[in-house]
Amino acid sequence: MPDVIAERTLELTLPSGTQEGIRVRVWAPEYSPYFRCWVADVEVAGAGDTDKSHGAGIDAFQALYSALHLIPAMLVKYEDDGRLSWLGEGWTGVPAIDLTNA
Repeated sequence: MPDVIAERTLELTLPSGTQEGIRVRVWAPEYSPYFRCWVADVEVAGAGDTDKSHGAGIDAFQALYSALHLIPAMLVKYEDDGRLSWLGEGWTGVPAIDLTNA
């Protein structure tokens, strides 16, 4: 399995005021003979749940870009639980990637 190349811990502040860590990790892309393309795994874990997925592409760059694009969508499920933040700021530091104007 490839190495984790990026990791960030977000804070989920629940309505009660308690905080839980939400860990986001991205693994280095690797070629998958099974899928016949490059794959970069991504994981969001915390608050009693773990969600894993992967980005895919014709090269390592596209697989990594695809994996990064998944993170905002994977974080949406925490919006009903409380407020996500990073370093005490009101955002996660993970910008949504708009592909409609690409």
